[in-house]
Amino acid sequence: MKPVFIEFTDSEGKMTKRYSTCSLKTGMMDNIFDIAEKAEDYEAGKMDVKQAKEFFRELKAIIVAVFHGQFTYDELNEGAEHEEIVKVFTSLCGVLSGELAKN
Repeated sequence: MKPVFIEFTDSEGKMTKRYSTCSLKTGMMDNIFDIAEKAEDYEAGKMDVKQAKEFFRELKAIIVAVFHGQFTYDELNEGAEHEEIVKVFTSLCGVLSGELAKN
């Protein structure tokens, strides 16, 4: 798998930490597929605030798991910008698409 990176920034937008992962276990793929379905609803504006909040909680939990606990959920909340979370999720979906295309 190509590496996926996530960058944490300070209050001025300067990168403070960068993490990478090169391993995506099969069981995690199911979780990513599930959250991808919810992402479609989010992007289409089909979620209320409560559903969107739950969607982002699940997304962040998956990101922590995919990065094998290199940082905690709270550290992710404090260190990563919203755009970075979305970028990482898009990268993970790209990895899955690539893996499916190989088969």
